Amino acid sequence: MSAPAPLVECEGLVHIYKTAEVEVVALQGLDLRLEAGETLAVVGRSGSGKSTLMNILAGIEAPTAGRALVAGRDLGRMDARERRRFRREVVGYCRQRASLNLAGDLTVRQNVEVPMLAGGGPTRRRAGDLLERLGLAGLAGRRPAGLTGEEAQRLALAVALANGPRLLLADEPTAELDSPTARRLLEDLGGLLRDLDAAAIVVTHDRHVERHVDRVVQIRDGRTSTEWRGSDDRAATELVLLDRAGRLQIPRDYVRALGLTGRVRMVLEADHIRILPAGD
Repeated sequence: MSAPAPLVECEGLVHIYKTAEVEVVALQGLDLRLEAGETLAVVGRSGSGKSTLMNILAGIEAPTAGRALVAGRDLGRMDARERRRFRREVVGYCRQRASLNLAGDLTVRQNVEVPMLAGGGPTRRRAGDLLERLGLAGLAGRRPAGLTGEEAQRLALAVALANGPRLLLADEPTAELDSPTARRLLEDLGGLLRDLDAAAIVVTHDRHVERHVDRVVQIRDGRTSTEWRGSDDRAATELVLLDRAGRLQIPRDYVRALGLTGRVRMVLEADHIRILPAGD
């Protein structure tokens, strides 16, 4: 019996932004895999391609080259109508600034109910359950302008989860929160995702997030470079991703620790490879 297909699979993903004067390569051969029900944090410097990846997985932008599959749907082959349906039924996208996800003239409850309308069913009860799980039940009648920063971020996540998506995409959900507040939010979100059996990809600069996910992937120069388990001590172990040509990039901390420069020696052992300074 074959293993189930991953929920998200990107292979050699390329995205180029073009203007009349210049072309900017935001993604250049990125590979990524996410299993159903798994949570993944994506980290990397500004300009590394994180937001572009999220926009592609959300069906907002199309790949320039390579392949991106989400729940079996090829994001590079969908027309505008298919993209709208995909965003309505498969993914929930929580943008970095909470206000971008919210309708200021609607109440808290109405913000959550509106995305549910297309799917039918008992929207009021489902909205109430979601608000309860995210600690917003007592604020259902307020408008977004009357919420604290934490409450607004919780509401933005509730809106993104309103249709029960298979994949939640969250761009810096804790960026505007202090550490204790961020920790509470991540704990509540993690429990909710497990109950909904939903996977999540979270773009973050917050090291607290790494303790609440299954894996962490680092993007560098538009490619996935290294990976580690969310609960690992990163100094002790780190997974390095091979590209399709068999090349790997050694983590910078390792290079400094061993004083690697120029040429290095690679020694093939029975079950592993040793990398040594050329003079050893």
